[in-house]
Amino acid sequence: MTGELKMLQPNSREDTNLSPVSKIEIYSFFDPFSKDCFKLSAILSKLRIEYKQYIRVRHILNPSLRVLTKCQAQSTSELDNIALAYKAAELQGRVRAERFIHLIQNEIIPKRDIITEEMVNDCICNAGLDYSVFKEDLKHNKLKESLQVDLHIAREMEINEAPSLVFFSEDVHEEGLKVEGLYPYHIYTYIINELMGHSIEKELPPSIERYIQYQQLVTKEELLTIYEWPEKVLDKELKKLALQQKVEKMDCLEGNFWKSKI
Repeated sequence: MTGELKMLQPNSREDTNLSPVSKIEIYSFFDPFSKDCFKLSAILSKLRIEYKQYIRVRHILNPSLRVLTKCQAQSTSELDNIALAYKAAELQGRVRAERFIHLIQNEIIPKRDIITEEMVNDCICNAGLDYSVFKEDLKHNKLKESLQVDLHIAREMEINEAPSLVFFSEDVHEEGLKVEGLYPYHIYTYIINELMGHSIEKELPPSIERYIQYQQLVTKEELLTIYEWPEKVLDKELKKLALQQKVEKMDCLEGNFWKSKI
């Protein structure tokens, strides 16, 4: 896996105000059709668990001409244009929007399917989005205006590929660090510790039952990244929870998802 690390000037950031508990702000630029971006989403979930009081992640669909053209080419209407659909999902909260795009990626990446309205409808439902509100939001030009804002941010940060992460410390006078491409997990933890200026004691993940209950819907690959267990151990734990009627395997999605029943 290849990538590049670059320093950015401090004025490249759009918003320098961080919440009191967010010491590192991470801008994540992704391409919904990219396998590396899909793999990075699980890594970011793990970072959020282990460094939850030190980081804040902002996901931005890479608004490059190539990505937006692909979104348009893969769609038959505004409903299945992933760029617009993601921006509409964002209006109902970033957590639901991230879950929505994660579901979409689980559909299009393993199967290389053309996006359909039926696929989008299923992902809207599984992500907990309000369908009527979602459809109404798609009619407004504010979605395209929001994409223009993202394009401005991407240009300011000189984003040329996805995935790309840009790390900023709380000190607005410090330069940001841009990471292009996909790296092993420890590289990202090293960057966080370096920007903080000292080693950080990582938080342990919750029980797998609690994690699935909180996320509501997870992939097996995500769980393998979060817990770093051998696959056989993970399979055994999932089967145990299924027998206890706490989770269920969603066969309609070809077994890619496990859903909480609690």
